[in-house]
Amino acid sequence: MDNIINITNSSDHPTRPGHTIFRFYEERRSLFFTELLNQENIWFEQDVDTNNDRTVYYFGIKNRDLKQTNRLNYLVNAKFRKPTISNNYVRWVIYGVTIISIILIVIGLINRN
Repeated sequence: MDNIINITNSSDHPTRPGHTIFRFYEERRSLFFTELLNQENIWFEQDVDTNNDRTVYYFGIKNRDLKQTNRLNYLVNAKFRKPTISNNYVRWVIYGVTIISIILIVIGLINRN
C-alpha cells in the first residue's frame, strides 16, 4: 500500500526497485549527508533539482545499506535540528513547573493512603 502522507525525507525509488530516495531541502544538510555517506563507504547517486525558488537535493541509496543510511540520516537531522523551545527562560520555567507538578502529585498520592 502506498503512503498517502509521507512526513519523512525518504521514499522508495519510483523507477528502481531495491533503492530508496532521500531528500534534503538545505544545501548544508545535503553536504553533511554526503560527508557521512563517504565516511561510511556507502554507494549513492546524487541529483539536484531546482524548481522556482526551491532546490531539492536527492540521494539514491541501495536498500542493502538502508539501515546504516537511516542512522546517518538521523545524525543529519540531529545536527541541524532546532530546540522545541528555543528561549532558555521559558524552557526552564516549563521544566520547573513540570517538576513541581510531579512532586505535588507524588505527595498527594502518599497522603491519600
